Amino acid sequence: MVSGLLGPNLGLKPSGDSIFNKVLSGHRASPRFRAHHHHAGYLSPTVSSMPYQRTRDGQREHTSRRVSSTALIAMYALRLLSVAILAVTAFANPAPAPRANTVRTPKGERDASTVHTVPSGGKVVHIDESTVHIVDHTGALVKKVTLRPDLDPPAPTPAAGAPTPEETGWVAYASWLNSGTPIGSFKTTWSVPPTPADNVGQTIFLFNSIEPSSFDAIFQPVLQWGGSAAGGGAYWAVATWYLYPGGTFVNTLIDVNVGQVLDGEIQLVGGSGSTYNYVGSFTNIANSGYEVDNGEELTWATLTLETYSVQNSASYPSGSTVFSSVNLELDDGTFPAITWSTVSDTADGITTTVNAEGSTDAQVTIKY
Repeated sequence: MVSGLLGPNLGLKPSGDSIFNKVLSGHRASPRFRAHHHHAGYLSPTVSSMPYQRTRDGQREHTSRRVSSTALIAMYALRLLSVAILAVTAFANPAPAPRANTVRTPKGERDASTVHTVPSGGKVVHIDESTVHIVDHTGALVKKVTLRPDLDPPAPTPAAGAPTPEETGWVAYASWLNSGTPIGSFKTTWSVPPTPADNVGQTIFLFNSIEPSSFDAIFQPVLQWGGSAAGGGAYWAVATWYLYPGGTFVNTLIDVNVGQVLDGEIQLVGGSGSTYNYVGSFTNIANSGYEVDNGEELTWATLTLETYSVQNSASYPSGSTVFSSVNLELDDGTFPAITWSTVSDTADGITTTVNAEGSTDAQVTIKY
């Protein structure tokens, strides 16, 4: 069913009559500015992790690993097929009533009790499968967190009906799935867009991010307009988010101005065995990031527009957002050959265009 749909480097290349092309390219019977859908956590393929060690002189090195490219291709294709199916079924099913005590995040509505603030320069440290410690920049314990995945919204399936708009919102994005040497750094530059003409209670997120191959977590320096679990309102602000089953971690919002240049980066900084340590931040804004330790390897890189409660074109900024100077470096210092996959919402006039391919100085434009 997915044969022939994937191009080089696992990039999705929809064929003319594929369900991906018909659904993801906007050939859907749906009203303008309807609910948009992105779903994570459907598939959790098992792949062997690369042992991650340090040499005597402190330099990092890797031992070899084997990753099943066939399994990753099938997993990636099925995940996007799930997005396509859910986009179709969403409008044939009534939305369930909003849940109480939830807050908006870059992973949809989450239970407010699972949201935790990370201090500037601090760390989120995985201790075991159910426990996370938040520490400050000195290493002192700030908070012990028991993860509560039972409070997460249930993963929707076509049979179970569609989620509410507030639970899903990836409108347009470019992505690349890594299956080799771990990603060492993923960074890009973009500018704060104009203020939306209308304020209807919408939330807009723009970010570069990386997820693990299980797609159940995400680490991302985020620009937002509107409200979220971190606060906010009718203005632009930035924060770094780490969302994991049963836990939402975010630092304090920092206000930014229209036209301000942002440099977002997620960087691999260490690890041991099958666990990895990453730092996420806006590298040109002080106190905007923190570190996540002992987590999964992050493999799926994206440049994304995510929105909630958008009602019409005036709910968006005018013009477009250009992610420029997109650089993705592997941990061995090499730059992979990348063909970026794209998803657009052409039915609503939201398009994703790759202006320059590759892993060095790539460029992606999302037009509103």
